[in-house]
Amino acid sequence: MKDSKVLTIQDYSSFGQCSLSVALPIISAMGIETISLPIALLSTHTSGFEGYTYIDLKDNVVPAVKHYKSLGLDFDFIYLGYLGSSATAKAVEEVCNLYPDAQLIVDPAMAENGSFYDGITNDFVQSISALCKKSNIALPNLSEACLLSGTEYAPIQTKESILNICQKLVETGIKRFVITGIRTKTGMCLAYCDNNEIKFIDTQEVKGDFLGSGDVFASTLTGALANGLDLSQSLDMAVKYTQKTVEVTSQDKSHWYGLKFEKTIPYLIELLNTAK
Repeated sequence: MKDSKVLTIQDYSSFGQCSLSVALPIISAMGIETISLPIALLSTHTSGFEGYTYIDLKDNVVPAVKHYKSLGLDFDFIYLGYLGSSATAKAVEEVCNLYPDAQLIVDPAMAENGSFYDGITNDFVQSISALCKKSNIALPNLSEACLLSGTEYAPIQTKESILNICQKLVETGIKRFVITGIRTKTGMCLAYCDNNEIKFIDTQEVKGDFLGSGDVFASTLTGALANGLDLSQSLDMAVKYTQKTVEVTSQDKSHWYGLKFEKTIPYLIELLNTAK
């Protein structure tokens, strides 16, 4: 199998262990050449910090990718994370049109616990939905799945309510997806739809809020897929690595702003070597 190349487009928050500062090292550690294109540069991420700086780079996205095309550079995967605005999403959609053969992985990063992230507005839902419909796989958390499916958010779900959300996502045109962060009365799980079949995977709950866990999960999944693993194998690896990293991070109560993924990279490589 030829070596894969991944283009990842999302923000770069210099401090806070999320977005590109997570995607680039994790996917690279998995042996995949990773080209990172920031849509914005922030001093910190927007959760729990005030007074952060923000430089909008969306106008550079399309020219940069056209430059890549002129160089004959090909990408096997395009992985989208936090985009932040409808204008940026439209620019990124143009990028996807330039590389129609690349597998598109979309993390529709816009909400958590039933609320939008800072700066996200309702019009963004339609823009990111259009990208999810183009994707080979979309990776919404529960809040984002509810927004994309037009379903009312509830923090505690039943299997029947999750099946309903999944069916509505399929009806919108999002055919292949993973919903993370689902809490039921019996514990945590994720749900995924592949080939019109909906399956559930139980996950371990660690008490607390762990910012950036979705980025760690999505980046690991992308790296696994780029290594030629199937979706089931990739999900298994992403779940195990994210859970391990959350457990390690939970031991340091002062580290509230992201996951200490650097400490668990050896475990990630071990998982990958075992899977391959």
